[in-house]
Amino acid sequence: MMWKNESLDKLFNPKAIAVVGASDKPDKLGALTLLALQDYRGDVYPVNPRIKTIGNAKCYSSIGDIDTQVDLAMIALGPQFILQALSECKEAGVRGAIIFSAGFKELGGIGEQHQRKVKEMADSGQIAVIGPNCLGAGNCKIGLNATFFPHPTPLKEGSVALVSQSGGVTGLMIYQAADSDLGVSKFASVGNRVNIDFHDMLRYLREDSETDAICLFVEGTEYAREMTEEIKKTTPKKPVIVFKVGKTPASRNAALSHTGSLAGNSDLYSAAIRQAGAIEVTGVGEMIDTAHVITTCKHHSKGQRVAIVTHTLGIALVAAQTLELNGIQLPPPSPTVAHKIQSMLNMPVEVPIKNPIDLLAQGWANPRIFSEAFKLILNEERFDAVMIVFSPNYQEGIGGGVPIDEIVKATQKGSKPVVSILASPVTRKPPGHDILEAAGIPFFSSPQRAAQALANMLKLSK
Repeated sequence: MMWKNESLDKLFNPKAIAVVGASDKPDKLGALTLLALQDYRGDVYPVNPRIKTIGNAKCYSSIGDIDTQVDLAMIALGPQFILQALSECKEAGVRGAIIFSAGFKELGGIGEQHQRKVKEMADSGQIAVIGPNCLGAGNCKIGLNATFFPHPTPLKEGSVALVSQSGGVTGLMIYQAADSDLGVSKFASVGNRVNIDFHDMLRYLREDSETDAICLFVEGTEYAREMTEEIKKTTPKKPVIVFKVGKTPASRNAALSHTGSLAGNSDLYSAAIRQAGAIEVTGVGEMIDTAHVITTCKHHSKGQRVAIVTHTLGIALVAAQTLELNGIQLPPPSPTVAHKIQSMLNMPVEVPIKNPIDLLAQGWANPRIFSEAFKLILNEERFDAVMIVFSPNYQEGIGGGVPIDEIVKATQKGSKPVVSILASPVTRKPPGHDILEAAGIPFFSSPQRAAQALANMLKLSK
């Protein structure tokens, strides 16, 4: 259906929105929907035949009464009213709709029949539908939060698209993206997928100039083959990161009653996802971390050999183990470089230089030693990526510090990805972390999270 991309573009970039079922009662879905649109930079038209005004806005009896062409209808009505609302959308030429209400395919039987009728109506009007039984969708560039859930934390505009079946997991993805300072382009909670499924979203986002990476949370789909075919077409252009649930008996059964999803054979799903070139992850946090590394790093690796430069070996060993468990290689430096680093340390006994490259206390107390060793390692042809591990000092004038400027300059001259682990509390990020990120060096406080995300990115080089 070639019309779907055009209709999805209207849905994600509407110039005018109608809220069907708008309410002046603050606890109602129609009121929360209006509240969620408070930052949207476009026209919003409340629709409810029983109300004349909501606040200072005129309330319309139907979409057909609105003089402006409406691009997106947000339908905050019970399931029994959806067909009539979609019929009015079709007559008015609306091309995008979001249906929040449950009571469709997830119920089986009569619910499935009702959803088929909704699909027939939507398809006949070439209306792209997000839902039913969903949270909604959004486009950060235009301040669009087309949900019934005003965000408790601001979303950073960026280039990662988030697509989930579950509304709750959509919220979780949004929260973790905000915590990680990850920039989001668009998000969608597709719910029961009346006529927009994962393969449709992939096809649209592949051509979306504002999206550089795509994250999918999948419970199950009747279009698994189409989904993997679209992933295969997408991954040469943009990375796709997939978190698939329904791999255990309880989660499989719950998926069917949640969004009417057939979870399918998990081994077949995993094999198909990997063969299509996507990255499969085991959680939302890992998904967001991986997207963060992929979109922050200015350079992507052509191999899977990593060097870790540190002054604190224990933390580096956590990262090293995580990398190796993911099949990443940690070869030693060349004898020439190892000898140069030994000379810098100037120890009374010879300290073997392995990988992780441990610069001991000198690497912490003397920023010059850390930066020079980093440059030597970065220029080694036997490494495809470099990770730095440092324990920043929060006390002015005591000890050394992270040689951020030198690390940034060296990284920008090179062509390898660099990831930084600065051991620090999540609630108090260390000075300079923002400079590293702005220069294309993703920052993590956790060695395990950093290493897992880097390993996932390096798997793209296979």
